[in-house]
Amino acid sequence: MTISERLPATVESVAAARGAVRRFAANLEVDLDGLVLAVSEAVANVVAHAYDEGATGVVELTATAAPFEVTVTVRDHGRGLAEPRPSSGAGYGIAIIRRLAQHVSLEDTQQGVALTMRFLRGGPWSAR
Repeated sequence: MTISERLPATVESVAAARGAVRRFAANLEVDLDGLVLAVSEAVANVVAHAYDEGATGVVELTATAAPFEVTVTVRDHGRGLAEPRPSSGAGYGIAIIRRLAQHVSLEDTQQGVALTMRFLRGGPWSAR
């Protein structure tokens, strides 16, 4: 089971990504609230940091369900992590994501940044 969404890098896409991943993972016995919050933070980071102000950009969201985990990747095609930029937030997004997901990896390339998160299926939260 997989979803793939391509959204504009706008504030409205944060809610759209939340809704898409919530619908996708609703019956997957995963920490749904944690997964949705992590995706929200990741997409908000793209909107706030990936593209120059006024530039158009995209957020690619993919999610795959395997028997024991859900893997979500949020990708942009922006300027990457190495380029200095003015801060426009508290800077807690990645820290929040790392607390929610069982595995987090960042891939910073010339084509943008991909943030991959893995969430375990089953467990005490699945009884909700």
